[in-house]
Amino acid sequence: MKDKIFSDKTKKIVLIVIIAFVAAILVSGSFYSIREEEQAVVCTFGSPQAVTTPGLHFKIPFIQTVDKVSTTIIGFSIGYNSTGAGEEAMMITSDYNFLHVDFYAEYRVTDPVKALYASEDPVEILKNIAQNCIRTTIGSYTVDSVLTTGKNEIQA
Repeated sequence: MKDKIFSDKTKKIVLIVIIAFVAAILVSGSFYSIREEEQAVVCTFGSPQAVTTPGLHFKIPFIQTVDKVSTTIIGFSIGYNSTGAGEEAMMITSDYNFLHVDFYAEYRVTDPVKALYASEDPVEILKNIAQNCIRTTIGSYTVDSVLTTGKNEIQA
C-alpha cells in the first residue's frame, strides 16, 4: 500500500513538473521586445498580420513569428570599397570620356512588410537603381563639368 501511495505522489510531482516546464516555455515564447530603432512584422501562420512599434509585445507561441527590421539610416558605397575602386565606378560622360565615380547612398526602411517580402534582395535592387541614376546624371555632363563646375549640381 505504501508503494502505491508513493507512486501516486511521484506521478503528481512529475506531472506538476511537466506542466510547469511547458508553461515556462509558453510564457517565455509569448513576449518579445522591439528596440527604439526597429519595427517588427508579426506573421500568423506565415502571413504578415501586423507591424509593431518599439516596446514589449505579446505573441502566440508556435503560431505567430516575429521578424525585426532596423529603421535606422543604412548606407552602402558604390564605386569604391576597402580594396579600391570597383568595376561599377567606371562611367561615361556626354563627351565620351571615362571617369571613376564613387558615391555613398543612404536609405531607411519605412515599410517593413515590403522590405521583408516584396523582393528577395531589396538592397541589390536599390544599388542598381542608384547606379542607373548616377550613370544617367554623369552621362548628361561633360568630363570638365563633372570634375569642376558641375560637381555641386551632380551631388545635389
